[in-house]
Parts: sequence; C-alpha cells; structure tokens
Amino acid sequence: MEHITEIPGDKTASAFAYSAAAVGVAGVLTLGAMYAVEVPRGGPFVFGAINDATGAVFNLLVIPVILQVHKRLPKAAWTEPLKWVTVAASAAGATSSALLVLKVLDFGPSTAVSVAAIVIQGVWFLVANSRLLHAGDYPNGLAKLGRFIGGALLIGLPVAGLGFLVPGPEWLRFAAMGLGIAAGASAWIAWPYWYFKAGKFLGHRRTVGVSGSAAAAA
Repeated sequence: MEHITEIPGDKTASAFAYSAAAVGVAGVLTLGAMYAVEVPRGGPFVFGAINDATGAVFNLLVIPVILQVHKRLPKAAWTEPLKWVTVAASAAGATSSALLVLKVLDFGPSTAVSVAAIVIQGVWFLVANSRLLHAGDYPNGLAKLGRFIGGALLIGLPVAGLGFLVPGPEWLRFAAMGLGIAAGASAWIAWPYWYFKAGKFLGHRRTVGVSGSAAAAA
C-alpha cells in the first residue's frame, strides 16, 4: 500500500491505540504472573487486582480505536449495529472490571460480563478485519492479524469449555482444554500488538515516509 487516506480523528485514535497496546501488555504480564505465582499459592491476588484494573482501562482505551477503524469498513446493513454492540460491550467490560476492583461486584458476575465483552470484541475483530482485508486503504498485515485474533479467540474459548464439560477419557478432556487454552492465549498475547500496529497505521507513519521520498525524488 503506497498511500493511506487520512480521516479526521486518526491521530487521536492513534494515541489511544498506543496507550491500549501498553496497557494490554501490562494486562498480559499480570495475568501470567497471577496464574504462575498467585493461583498455585492461593493468593494474595495482587497481580490479579492489577490485571482487573488494567482490564478496565484497556476496555475504555480501545473504544476510540474501534470507532476509528470501523470508519474504513465498507458499509453494509450490519456494520452500524456491530459497531455499537462492540462499543457497548467494551464499556460494560470496563465497568464490570472497575466494580470488581472496587469490591462492588463479585468475581463471578464480573467475570461473566468481562468474558462476554471479550467475545464480542473477538467477533468484531474477526468480522471487521475479514472485510477490511479487501479494502484498498487498509494494511493487509493488520487485517490478517485482527482476523487471526478473532478466529483464535472464538475457536479457543468453546474448545476449552468443551474440555471442562464433555465427559470422556481424561486425556481427551485435557487435550481439548490444552488446545482451547493455547488458541485463546495466542489471541490474548497478540491483542496488544494489533493495537500497536493500529497506532502506527492511524498515525500515518508510512504516509509520511512515502511523501518524504517523493519530495526528495522531485
């Protein structure tokens, strides 16, 4: 792609995307630390509390990015409803995580809302980026990464759930859980990187480079 058309709000959304990427990395690290250190010991869940707080901030930061990227989505009857459902889910996820940190909401209900928000964002990633893959003014690499994140998440969660619920040999259940968790974890780890790349795209760093080269050639 040699040229990126700038849309009003791109630079602001770029700043939100970079912030979301940084907070997302903190979320991945604290979640890993919680399961590696605190879960085996049964607490205290300091990393868990930090992860809940980063989840609240992350879900707020991604909303402007989703709205801005969505502007480039070829219009269809379902695009506007998908956008607002995703924004509402992100806001609900942020609220539930914040209420959990403040000890206003219990872990169970908060987790249910947060997982629902993640799933809906995963649907947006898969559907929006699949459609943007065929848009001329959008990086193919960013679209493919977003499609992978959405697909891996939406496959990984139900497969892991089946491992917990389906009766059968223990090895089969563990295999299903392992595959599902691996798929979901790969999506979770790649999630902040997508926002980093989105920040770069919305900041039009490539466009500046192309313009500078053209000016030099002239």
